[in-house]
Amino acid sequence: MNENRDFNPIGKKRESFFRRAVKDESGQIITWASIAMMTALLCMAGLAIDIANAYAIRNQLQAAANAAALAGAMALPNTTATTQATTYSAASGDKNLYNSQANVKTTASLLCLKTLQNLGGGCNAPANANAVQVQQAQAVPTYFLRLFGISALNVSAVGTAAAKGAVSTPHNIAIIVDTTLSMDSADASCGGITQMACALQGVQKLLNGLAPCGPLGTSPCGTSGTGFDKVALFTFPNITVGTTSIDYSCTTAMPASQGSGTSKTNYYYSSSFGYYSLQAQTPWGGVPTASGYTYPTVGASSYAPSGSTTPTYQVTPFLSDYQSSYSPPNSPLSSSSILVKAAGGVSGCGGMAPPNYDGNYGTYYAGVIYAAQAALTAQKALNSSSQNVLILLSDGDSTAPSPSNSPNSSYPAMPSPAGSSGTYPSYSKECGQAVTAAKYASAQGTIVYSVAYGSESSGCSSDSGTWTPCSTMASIAQPSNNYFSDVAVGGSDPGCTSSWRAVSTLNQIFTEIASDLTSARLIPNSTT
Repeated sequence: MNENRDFNPIGKKRESFFRRAVKDESGQIITWASIAMMTALLCMAGLAIDIANAYAIRNQLQAAANAAALAGAMALPNTTATTQATTYSAASGDKNLYNSQANVKTTASLLCLKTLQNLGGGCNAPANANAVQVQQAQAVPTYFLRLFGISALNVSAVGTAAAKGAVSTPHNIAIIVDTTLSMDSADASCGGITQMACALQGVQKLLNGLAPCGPLGTSPCGTSGTGFDKVALFTFPNITVGTTSIDYSCTTAMPASQGSGTSKTNYYYSSSFGYYSLQAQTPWGGVPTASGYTYPTVGASSYAPSGSTTPTYQVTPFLSDYQSSYSPPNSPLSSSSILVKAAGGVSGCGGMAPPNYDGNYGTYYAGVIYAAQAALTAQKALNSSSQNVLILLSDGDSTAPSPSNSPNSSYPAMPSPAGSSGTYPSYSKECGQAVTAAKYASAQGTIVYSVAYGSESSGCSSDSGTWTPCSTMASIAQPSNNYFSDVAVGGSDPGCTSSWRAVSTLNQIFTEIASDLTSARLIPNSTT
């Protein structure tokens, strides 16, 4: 018999389904458990979100602390290092402020670490420090944890960087040193020696501070392609291939200043030519032979003049044998290196000097800049990871005369194909051509430094007032903060100063350039 489940005995009232469901207490624990679980999950999610946000901001603080420490270390040994560091912090108004950061507290400290001193990193004046440490802290507001009374999570980061001195990139460095006749003038601010001798002392300071063999001398070194920082000397006016060796043979007697020697009593400053000239072309003893300017092809991938009488701008090849041991910034120089000899760094060696018949030729920069750049291009091809650097030291007054105005028409300063158009090669607009050549070198990836040595505020006569020696040297620097000036030479002319660089003696200038070619680096915060 089928059971009738809907049977309702007589007299018993039937309850509705909904009333029975409300009165039935079985299974309610599931509801409360679900609510509790959802609450726990929300708390865990809130905790994860708040902690993840704090962790992300802490990473941002660490990146900013590292950047600030590196910026400060790059400014050492100047006392502005801490100011430079905080400028790059994550605090409000600084360069590494992130949108999610607020109320960041930053502290920058100067350190003198013994570990770095043992590696040659001195604590030099005026800061007397070799490292910068930056500490940053921030209270990161919470969102979900606020419900549990936690309104902020405190995060912090520390970055420590050693001062410049680390070498990570090999350099090919072409140094162009003016050897025109004006460089034989005396420089009272340099102990009364000639400007030529003073300039070479600066080159020696550069060689003291470079890394010919890599960090701490750990990589192979020598005259071959295995060196790290490789250096070559260039000059102008042209000298001949067969006489370049005189500059490093240790037979050169540095000519006395201002015409007091027996071999050249008759040179004078010519206002019409704008440079020092010789009335009587008596050859000097023991110096290379000058020749008229030559015009390397723009964009050439190498520079290698050959033949003993062929003009050349290059005095030495690229060499890395110039230090006897590595202990920058004053590494001792090797007495056997022809580069050091040419720079006058060996006792008894006069080094480079104004060459014979120099007074005929005046100053022309564009040719030597293109020559140096072509040589640098060839050098970089041997090591694609290397960085090319060009340094020009001169007074900035490019005034090589046309053939018709040359003191000796048999030996014109600017022979054919130079013309009057003002476009390279030309004896018109010579200072402008120099700037164009430097910008070309920069476009090829070369870092270009200019060192104005006794530059004057007027000159560049072939440019018809467009350029002055000061503006020429400033514009040759690529980028512009690579411009230096030594204003000690110059008499009544006020000369020019560099708004970018405060140093003003050649030794200081070349020491700073050497420092530029190194880098600051992050070190462990626990370094002592």
